[in-house]
Amino acid sequence: MQSDSEMLRRAQVLLTLDYSLSQVREILLHEGFPDQEVHDLIDATEKSIKNVASPKFNEDKIVIDIKRDVYDEDFDSPDLIIDRYSGRVQLLTPHLQETWRVANEIRKNIRQPGFF
Repeated sequence: MQSDSEMLRRAQVLLTLDYSLSQVREILLHEGFPDQEVHDLIDATEKSIKNVASPKFNEDKIVIDIKRDVYDEDFDSPDLIIDRYSGRVQLLTPHLQETWRVANEIRKNIRQPGFF
């Protein structure tokens, strides 16, 4: 367990110093940490970053990703896109009830003056 905490601390320091995840992986492996543990740590970090970071669209769009209790690896996309200028709300996951509920709330609030 001591090795795990040392590896985590070292990875945190390297990420704080703006090393990329692939560089951190190589450095940890070069420093002698166990291969499988390093790969598991980097894979888990990539998953969590992907889950937190929203995809990039142009600056005219607002992207909304509804976080759910159940994580679906197969569907890794935002749920709504709002056009900043027209206020148009586009549903990317219309098959989900949560998306409709959030979209309706957004539409109500967009009608209020000063929303954008």
